[in-house]
Amino acid sequence: MTLVRTCLLASAVGLAFAASAAAAQRGVFETRTFAEPAKPGLAVTGALSGYRVTSVGRVIVPTSWRSLAAPAGTLRFLTVNNPSCRYTVTYTVKSVLAPSQDASSYVTAGLPSPSARHLLDSGVHGSRAFRVVRQTGIGGRVHLDALWAGVLTKRTDIAPAGQVAWTEIRVTAVSRAGDECHSGTWRQALGPTIGDSLAVARTMLHFTKSA
Repeated sequence: MTLVRTCLLASAVGLAFAASAAAAQRGVFETRTFAEPAKPGLAVTGALSGYRVTSVGRVIVPTSWRSLAAPAGTLRFLTVNNPSCRYTVTYTVKSVLAPSQDASSYVTAGLPSPSARHLLDSGVHGSRAFRVVRQTGIGGRVHLDALWAGVLTKRTDIAPAGQVAWTEIRVTAVSRAGDECHSGTWRQALGPTIGDSLAVARTMLHFTKSA
């Protein structure tokens, strides 16, 4: 467990983002919030029929990551590990209906690892879990994927019997073509940093009137 995560998880119950906000003031981390687009979202039945439910995700990211333009519901950054190695890191958030289960099983099924050595980081906290995996590289480029999942709601006007509404936050990190990114850049730096980012991730429920 990294020192960053030790400090963050010490305040995980109710104070996790206060801790990250304090870190941001020291020029280390900052909190980013991003909302899933209303379409498709999840339909609501009953008294709130005509509304759709979406997820609002909240993560922390290093202030050293340079923010890039991104579509709605997406965060995108450029991270420079050294002059010859840069990664484009993209976060997306989505609401999903799926059977009720423990969060660890959910993320393991949603993001399998090619092998044990490809699993760079993972964690569980109550009804939330995450994992970070290195995928097989393509054309010499390093590719990392991460998945965070947490229970968004168990409301029966949103989730049918036997299911719950989950929030998925997915992260992809890909090195730039031609860059030289050795294992230290992803095993010791980027992978754990993405893990720290997701270790204190949160989700919030948002209702939008259907057009």
